[in-house]
Amino acid sequence: MRKVKYTQQNFHEKLSTIIDEFPRLDDIHPFYGNLLHVLYNKDHYKLALGQINTARNLIGKISKDYVKLLKYGDSLYRCKCLKVAALGRMCMVIKRIGPSLAYLEQLRQHMARLPSIDPNTRTVLICGYPNVGKSSFINKITRADVDVQPALCFYHQVTLCRIYRL
Repeated sequence: MRKVKYTQQNFHEKLSTIIDEFPRLDDIHPFYGNLLHVLYNKDHYKLALGQINTARNLIGKISKDYVKLLKYGDSLYRCKCLKVAALGRMCMVIKRIGPSLAYLEQLRQHMARLPSIDPNTRTVLICGYPNVGKSSFINKITRADVDVQPALCFYHQVTLCRIYRL
């Protein structure tokens, strides 16, 4: 019974951490909510978090049911079989939410690389192909000293946008 409860508690802690650490779309600024919706569909995000929450509840129910069965086990062999069955069912629940966990990990890594933008300050976004004069334009209209970077090749230049704070 101890092993089943311990495994359930560990899964519950880890899944609760995942659910709690991801931002709720209602609590973040609408700018970041819209950015999240554009980059990763908001419905997929909510669905993935919902699947994690459902898995957490299922694991709790499996643990509760098997602990009750283990309490009234008639032999050591029967208890061992019930323990293996409980741990196996918990692992299958985790295995089924593998794609959701992978999606959330990809989203977490991408969100960590996003620039920190304060939505309350004025921001100018200048987009364009390489070598069209984005940096030169900013140097002419402001006192900023932006380095003009030569573009080696269009396909190798990842950033087509520059964000300047005024």
